[in-house]
Amino acid sequence: MFGAAELGIDGDFLYFLADAAVIAFQYGNPDALCTPLVEAKKAGQDLVAAYAKYVKDYYLGTFGVSVQTYNQKHLKDTAVTEDSADRLWWFQVCTEVAYFQVAPSNDSVRSSKVDTRYHLDLCKNVFGEGIYPDVDTTNIYYGGTKIAGSKIIFTNGSQDPWRHASKQISSPDMPSFLITCHNCGHGTDLRGCPQAPLSPEGDAKKCTSPEAVLKVRQQIVEHIDLWLSECQNSGRSYM
Repeated sequence: MFGAAELGIDGDFLYFLADAAVIAFQYGNPDALCTPLVEAKKAGQDLVAAYAKYVKDYYLGTFGVSVQTYNQKHLKDTAVTEDSADRLWWFQVCTEVAYFQVAPSNDSVRSSKVDTRYHLDLCKNVFGEGIYPDVDTTNIYYGGTKIAGSKIIFTNGSQDPWRHASKQISSPDMPSFLITCHNCGHGTDLRGCPQAPLSPEGDAKKCTSPEAVLKVRQQIVEHIDLWLSECQNSGRSYM
């Protein structure tokens, strides 16, 4: 029904189902998900069938996600291919940052079976016994909430779920900008709206508030110009 028969582990399938919904917001195309579901609801049609059609047409079709991305058999493959990024992302998750996307207790679009145990089992199955995200060491190395860096610009789209894992409060040498609009998602400052991975579908003109994007872009340019001028004035070079 969802074109994902190869996913033999229930948790993998349930993770796939939730990601399919999230991606529409993350990459600036919420109407691709919401419009067909609202129309199906109004028409008294089967919402599961409507969602399955969205998953196959948009998530697997237009957006181009491969079902094998969620298949632990695929993630265990150590051969270096164009799809190796799937395994590399999970290795970072399973050894450093965790970022376990568990189901919250209320109003969750994820199944309650996508819990901490599911993620730990995935890490063990894919990478072997003893693999566990050492988040304490990661936080010490990168500074945790006191980021070990300077002259860094943080930008987030208002609809991007990942903005909650980003720095959202500005500090003197690490400004943070939130680009707010209906379809402002992941990487809107660079790619505009909407977008597919690594391939822009549009630009700032297609964001519901293009002026918000242009304003943040200008602020980015001004900060970088300032920092470069400071380096020149001090005679330092980072090149």
